[in-house]
Amino acid sequence: MKVLQIENLSKSFGDKKVLKDVSFDVNNSEIVGFLGKNGAGKSTTMKIICGLLSADSGRVEICGHDIKRDRVEALKSMGVSIEAPALYDNLTGRENLKLMANWRSVDDKRVKEMEEYSRLGHNLNRLVKGYSMGMKMRLMLAMVLMAKPKLLILDEPMNGLDPDGVFELREEMKKLKDDGCSILFSSHQLAEVEKISDRIVMIENGQVVYNDKFSDNILSEDTYNIVTDDLEKTKKVLEKLNISYRDSYNRNDEKCLNVNIPKGSLDTYIENIKKENIAINDIDRVHKTLEELYKELRKETASL
Repeated sequence: MKVLQIENLSKSFGDKKVLKDVSFDVNNSEIVGFLGKNGAGKSTTMKIICGLLSADSGRVEICGHDIKRDRVEALKSMGVSIEAPALYDNLTGRENLKLMANWRSVDDKRVKEMEEYSRLGHNLNRLVKGYSMGMKMRLMLAMVLMAKPKLLILDEPMNGLDPDGVFELREEMKKLKDDGCSILFSSHQLAEVEKISDRIVMIENGQVVYNDKFSDNILSEDTYNIVTDDLEKTKKVLEKLNISYRDSYNRNDEKCLNVNIPKGSLDTYIENIKKENIAINDIDRVHKTLEELYKELRKETASL
């Protein structure tokens, strides 16, 4: 089931075209990481999804409800936090929860459940302006989950969190997915996106340039740790072949060269090393990270 469907979104501000036929979806019980540099169009897309902006063209459906034609029903299915936790600093945590409850028309029982869910305890009686970022994030999650949404939209939810807060949010997002909630979230913390996401959507200059599960198979280079009997001589061979490398250590703590080799070309480069009478003692393929995928996609789409 598609919880979110986006088709051919376009949006301009004056002469600047910010979105160009953006299309992707989010499935039931799926976490989708939404990537892109500042200004790529992420926040604009998210604001259109939740009805804060209108697209020039295209369509958005949440649980089958069109955000333009059936706005009220679409919003009922969604919980949103964009750019920063939308909290009233001069109200207490409990007062913030009650405001959301009134807007969402939920009963006192659900408010009590969300008070417990926030794990803020006596801090719910304090003004929010005195909260840490982690406390604000817990309160925000309790508020956006008040009406049991099928879809969560979270824009940079890890900003300002300390390591414990990031870990806590990551585990909470996984629990929400297990309970049947779908999540679309943006973040510049690529290592966390890699750990949490079922799928990655990357946008560059207003266009979707990647929409798939994260896999190093799509990269144009493979990375290897190579151990030889003469690393300095090996470096000279690699330099002649225009192959990038850096000093590193392999899984056995042996000094090695971390080498990027074009896909399908490993045998060719091994032969060139052996021609110089260099013995290769070990070759270990290294799994690439989401950060490397991101950098490569940025490089490939620089002309967009």
